[in-house]
Parts: sequence; C-alpha cells; structure tokens
Amino acid sequence: MLSRSFDIALSGLVSREQILAALSARIEQLIAGNPDQLFSMLYRLDIAEQKIKQAMNMPGSVSYKIAILIYERQMEKIISRKRFGSERPDEDLAW
Repeated sequence: MLSRSFDIALSGLVSREQILAALSARIEQLIAGNPDQLFSMLYRLDIAEQKIKQAMNMPGSVSYKIAILIYERQMEKIISRKRFGSERPDEDLAW
C-alpha cells in the first residue's frame, strides 16, 4: 500500500530503514509540492492528528518523523489483523 499510495519503488525484501528513507523522501516532495495530498493520505491511513502536530513541532526532519508515524501505524494494522484473524487480506496493508 505504501509503495502504491506514496508512489515509491520498493522491491523484494527491504529493511525498515530502507522503507523509512524512501517514504521520507516522498513525504518531503509532497510537503513541498502538494501538502493537501499528503494530509489526505495521512487521514486515510488513520494517523492521529495530534501525533502529526507533535512531529511537526519537534526538532529534526519532519518528513522522517512522519514516515515513522506511517510505518508504525501500518505495523499496528498488520499486528491487529493477525491477532483478530481477518479473513481477507487488506489491500491497504500490502507494501
């Protein structure tokens, strides 16, 4: 889902850091060129607005901090699906 939604190329086995780096670069582009699209994506991914505001107000790379929020939210969804045994795979969780 992340590679489709954020238009990033991830193939084969990738590490957490590779995902975060690619996602961070794309988020940086969206912040500069189309922040409305980024906030729409964050809403669809169900990233808490309070967490986004905190990330934006802390020192450091905003795009990297938002990438971490997205990554962690996707991991929460995956764990939840495994725990509660969703019958059909959720296409939003496909990386």
